[in-house]
Amino acid sequence: MSELASIPCSSKRARGTSDGVDRLSSLPDELLHCVMSFLPMPEAVRTSLLSRRWRNLWSSTPYIRIDDQDFMDDGKLKKFGDRLLLLRDGSTSLDEAWISVHHVADRTMCYEWIRHAIVHKARLLHVSGFVLLDGTAMFPSQHLKTVRLQYNLLRYGFFRPLNCDCPVLEHLELEHCGLWDLKEISSRSLKALRIIGCHIFDDLVICASNLTHVSIIDPSCDPGAIVTRDLSSLVTASVSLTSRFHYYKRNTITDHRLLDGLSHATTLELHAPLPEVSFERSLRTCPMFSNLTSLVLGEWCMAADFYPLLRILQRSCKLKELKLKLTKEEFSTCKDSEPALSSTRGALPSGSGSHPCIERVKICCHEHDPRVSSLVQALQLIVGDVKISIEHR
Repeated sequence: MSELASIPCSSKRARGTSDGVDRLSSLPDELLHCVMSFLPMPEAVRTSLLSRRWRNLWSSTPYIRIDDQDFMDDGKLKKFGDRLLLLRDGSTSLDEAWISVHHVADRTMCYEWIRHAIVHKARLLHVSGFVLLDGTAMFPSQHLKTVRLQYNLLRYGFFRPLNCDCPVLEHLELEHCGLWDLKEISSRSLKALRIIGCHIFDDLVICASNLTHVSIIDPSCDPGAIVTRDLSSLVTASVSLTSRFHYYKRNTITDHRLLDGLSHATTLELHAPLPEVSFERSLRTCPMFSNLTSLVLGEWCMAADFYPLLRILQRSCKLKELKLKLTKEEFSTCKDSEPALSSTRGALPSGSGSHPCIERVKICCHEHDPRVSSLVQALQLIVGDVKISIEHR
């Protein structure tokens, strides 16, 4: 214990009480663990030097946090992490395990730390940093409920334990990760999935039957790489594809075949820049949104003489709330496409005005946005006499 407490780090030492009276030591372990949770892990370990009361308190904390920013080099980080797990009270279950290794040369350094966290029944696992995680990094768990991964490179086999051997996993978040040769996310227990700013190098199928919430935000991948299916429990879904998708030319929501799995949602939000002509053709086969009551759309719905907007509304028989967000970030893309649209905007397809369930329509935009007047005219034809409110950002 003293050896672990003496390992130098760059964090400041914890300060004592102002009047010299030790009131903290009289508190129960649960409250002292809560106090220690606000300290960097090296400082939490150093509380063992305060008094006999604190000597072994750190070893039974319901969390571990290993952060490379607390150390001057990889050697001290590894020594601290290994000793931390070796000396920790093995009879105490873990609530949370946080591992942050952004500046290490060994990309597999945290494998043993992940194994320790899972063996000791961690319910939350958070791994952040430029590390390689493959099938040997993840292990079966009967207790793991939340996995958050940031800036990791995920390779072949990593999802298999999560899909098959983590029966209580409910929340999976992938943020700015690289997904390489990972075929599918199909956990039957998964309820919430967030994929944010990830690079997807191969096809990825999302087919988690109990998933209720999904967010796919700004992924980088080839057209058709993301497929959703069998999401029969889905309640809310959000998809945002930014303008950098124009690098792939044909990369749009429907090209990704995302609409198939999202058709069960009751609340749906879709954002993308104005697509090309191929988007209009693929929308003709989109599924029925039989449960959808609330819909948020971005600029892309104005393409092809508002065909995307009309098509989705025709497939949403229970829709009550419609919101259209014209964002400043996508304005230049839409403005470039404006001349091509204006020539055909006068003739909306037949079937307009046949959406009696819609109760509220709102347009969120910047003041003096030139697109608003055309959008209002189209909505009046499509939704009939429903009041359209305009909210300026």
